[in-house]
Amino acid sequence: MLQEERQQLILQMLQENQSVRIAELCSRLTVTRETIRRDLYEMEQQGLLKKVHGGAILNKTNVEPPYAKRSGLNLAEKEAIAVAAASLVEDGDAIYIDLGTTTQLFAKHLYHKKGITVITNALLVALELSHHPDAKVIMSGGELRAGDLAMSGPIARKSLEGLFVDKAFIGVGGLAAETGFTDYHVGEADIRQLMLTNAKETYVLIDHSKINVTAFMRVAELSDIDVVITDEELPQSLAGRLAQEGLQVIVAKTSV
Repeated sequence: MLQEERQQLILQMLQENQSVRIAELCSRLTVTRETIRRDLYEMEQQGLLKKVHGGAILNKTNVEPPYAKRSGLNLAEKEAIAVAAASLVEDGDAIYIDLGTTTQLFAKHLYHKKGITVITNALLVALELSHHPDAKVIMSGGELRAGDLAMSGPIARKSLEGLFVDKAFIGVGGLAAETGFTDYHVGEADIRQLMLTNAKETYVLIDHSKINVTAFMRVAELSDIDVVITDEELPQSLAGRLAQEGLQVIVAKTSV
């Protein structure tokens, strides 16, 4: 079992039980205590858990809230980001839209774009575009994750790997200067990485609640992304680092 897979299983056990014991992890994952201790140390450094005597407890601030809860947070900022992103789509574009509460709002603002082709792995994005008068919508296959209603896994990857787009618009679980763009779900992060590779231009839509957050798996290095679209609470220090790495930063203003 790869280290990333093992650490994802540890995180899943923590999310289910709130705590884990080293002895239990050794038995479940069939590895040594030293291996588990190294995993727990690395995951603590990422802010995913807190080590305690004999095991670890969940660092709840780094667990992704359910989709229904996230969809009601920072609505004004997400709406402004969605509008700014939609202004970058041109008639005739082929685009990829990732799952997420902000990307779903973004899809809603594409209604007046003509002749666009939209590829997505998100059922809610596809549903948002189902009444678009002039859009071709292509859904990936794959395994459905409840709550977010997103498709991932090897079938999803196989259905998308031969498709290339002008622009990819993705959401992420976190953005930090030292760790780049990260997310909580391995399968969905893999799909994001694929479509970033298959896009001529890459865009990340992210509100301030995910700034200086490191989630479980890296989606992209800072330099892998062309444009970040965010709100007015982006720290100047991070804005400077993004500019240093060659990213364009678009700040979507909610104030009039």
